[in-house]
Amino acid sequence: MDPNTYACKDWENITQQLIDSKSYVNFNQGVDIRMITKEKAYMINSVKTKSIHFAWDRWEDSDKIKPLFQQFRNISTISQRQLRVYVLTNFNTTHEQDLYRVEWLKANGYDPYVMIYDKQNLPRGHITRQLQRYVNMKAIFYKIDNFSQYKKETI
Repeated sequence: MDPNTYACKDWENITQQLIDSKSYVNFNQGVDIRMITKEKAYMINSVKTKSIHFAWDRWEDSDKIKPLFQQFRNISTISQRQLRVYVLTNFNTTHEQDLYRVEWLKANGYDPYVMIYDKQNLPRGHITRQLQRYVNMKAIFYKIDNFSQYKKETI
């Protein structure tokens, strides 16, 4: 449950222990994609992975982390639905920026999961709440191609 395993100097030993255990591992705490090198990505492939969760919280990190997400996806043998990315919304981004991240992740082999900052203060029906429902209800997200189409069908 340590999201910074791959920032730790003992990451290789820890990962090898996970491989040797032959247990299914759920990396569920938002692994920092900036810490994942090619070597680490190849090693993660040997872990019996139930899922791995990354996070894309800050829009201003886009140029830095998109290539890292692409690199990991190109190396990884983990399926799209097991590669989840927490997307922080309603903090310091526009709806367009939130939607871009969701669509970019889906197009690049990741399963986004919208997390709303200060959700209790958003009115019902707010576009961010609509986006969260669309993205996080996977039966909807993988059936309806895009958020615009979803909005038309739910109005």
